[in-house]
Amino acid sequence: MDTLVPIAAICFDLDGTLMDSERYTDRAVAELLAHHSINTPSIDYLAFHGISWKRLDVLLKKRFPILAEADILGFLEKRFYQLSAEEPPPLLPGARTAFLRASDHCPVAIVTGSGAADVEAFLDRADLKGACSFYLSYEMYNPSKPDPACYCLAAERFGVVPDQCLAFEDSHPGLTAARAAGMRTVAVTGASLPPAPGLADRIINDYANLPADFFAI
Repeated sequence: MDTLVPIAAICFDLDGTLMDSERYTDRAVAELLAHHSINTPSIDYLAFHGISWKRLDVLLKKRFPILAEADILGFLEKRFYQLSAEEPPPLLPGARTAFLRASDHCPVAIVTGSGAADVEAFLDRADLKGACSFYLSYEMYNPSKPDPACYCLAAERFGVVPDQCLAFEDSHPGLTAARAAGMRTVAVTGASLPPAPGLADRIINDYANLPADFFAI
């Protein structure tokens, strides 16, 4: 990967980027809508990927006024955690190895719209706590992706400027947030659509597509 400034820190999104868990988001949303007797056979669940639970709460209440008084945030977060505990979502191919190789090169963080409990569960399950310098869950920043706040905060926590950071993301909101913060980006498209032009410096289907020496940059 060609770089103008050496990479000093690396960020990974979580859902859809490190683990194949967006289907649980889709299922939680579908169960919420069914619980409130909302029939939406043509709903585009991709529109709900890559954003925080708080942002999803706002979007659903705006789209479905009947949900105005519903505890959407509590329902979705609890149901997502239950589904993940019942059947832990698999890591994307090569994700754990890539994370470890990245951490051998420089500090690594997870920047996600999921909750702290979900991140902690993932780090325990994948045995990656020792390789993760810190994480930013939705409780720790505002507003949600695609706003760059989370990635600006990550760069601040790393103690580097954003253009010294590389972000792995799978969604349009996530890539937009990292790019707007000034970071270089890798789009992971195994469970998502290809990114819009200009949002990714590199596109991979999964981490098996990365050269073995990719992080030696």
